[in-house]
Amino acid sequence: MVKSLSNKKSDFLIFLCWAAYTFAYVARLNYNASMVEILSQLGTTKEAAGTVSSYFFFAYGVGQLVNGLLSKKYNTRYSVALALFASCIINFAMTFCQGIDAMKYLWLLNGVFQSILWSSLIKTLSDNLADSKLSKAVMVMSTTVACGTFMAYGFAALFSYLQMKWTAIFYVAALLAGAVAVLWLAGMSTLQKAEKETAKAEAKEKSKLSLTPAFVTGVAVILICAVSNGFIKDGITTWVPSILKEEFAVPSSLSIIITLLLPVLSIFGTSIVNALHKKQKDENALNGIFFFVAAILAGLIILTLNLKSVPLTLALFGAVACLMAAVNNVITSIVPLYSRDKIDSGLSAGFLNTFCYVGSTLSTSLLGKIADTRGWNDVLVCILVFTAVSFVICFVSVLLKRKRQSAGCFSEV
Repeated sequence: MVKSLSNKKSDFLIFLCWAAYTFAYVARLNYNASMVEILSQLGTTKEAAGTVSSYFFFAYGVGQLVNGLLSKKYNTRYSVALALFASCIINFAMTFCQGIDAMKYLWLLNGVFQSILWSSLIKTLSDNLADSKLSKAVMVMSTTVACGTFMAYGFAALFSYLQMKWTAIFYVAALLAGAVAVLWLAGMSTLQKAEKETAKAEAKEKSKLSLTPAFVTGVAVILICAVSNGFIKDGITTWVPSILKEEFAVPSSLSIIITLLLPVLSIFGTSIVNALHKKQKDENALNGIFFFVAAILAGLIILTLNLKSVPLTLALFGAVACLMAAVNNVITSIVPLYSRDKIDSGLSAGFLNTFCYVGSTLSTSLLGKIADTRGWNDVLVCILVFTAVSFVICFVSVLLKRKRQSAGCFSEV
């Protein structure tokens, strides 16, 4: 068994992991949050602006896989601090860019360093927390994306309202990333070295994985869900401000402020999934439920877009964002932490997050291109297709699993 930290130190460790990822998220999402102003001030196309995010997502996705494999060799006290300090410097360097070409390579580098974080943080929690603390860790870490998104878009809206240059948010992100890096180094030093080493030395013995057809199928479905989740989640976060501005004539600053509601609503999604997971342990069944409801809501957005109702459209987008937050929580937190007795949590977290960012990479550039050439209605149709196909795949997977279980029961009679 893992010799876990005391309750007080466990809570402090969870806070440190939350702070590290939340403020790192500000230093990665600030580009998307300020894209409306970047499009306006630099006079570039949506497709070109979307490639900057795509470069980040590509580097982050590949980096997640590499760092997931290597995370068990990392001293996370220093690997997390390195990632945060590097992101701080890169954000500062972005303020000197005068065009998209320079931005995309810097943002690719930001993706490389930020890809160290998630697998390292999940590994740190897995190595040091008792089973009784896992639910709390899942819940707290699931709010990082919402809080980071809220701050990134909040700063972007404020600076847009004050008619400040788009670079302002990158200065703030650099400051926050640097500050939390110092906090991480100082905070981790307060955790007793001997206690951490004992936790690692007495780590749970992993059960041998059985690569049965059922297991392989289940993993394949989770990976498909991960791609779809990244596509929808980041597609909504990136392009909703532009949709509000172009379809509803909402001013740039107001469109960003309104979009702030999306991450707030997504917190409810993480709460819902934690409650449902206590009753339904099949992750693919949970994801299937969320994708089914999301498909219905995406269809309603398309049907009601011509009504030009900002409250209705935003409420529907918010509900989809809430459901995608739930799916993301299942894939990147619940599966890695609750499967730690079978597979290294850092490895599984990095591997699964890689596939989420495959979807994210596709969403920013592809949806930007569709918006430029065919309009926002076709963007929404694309989102609907992803949600509907994901539901069908999850539904079939659950049916096949139950059929196998039933056949197994009959064969034992």
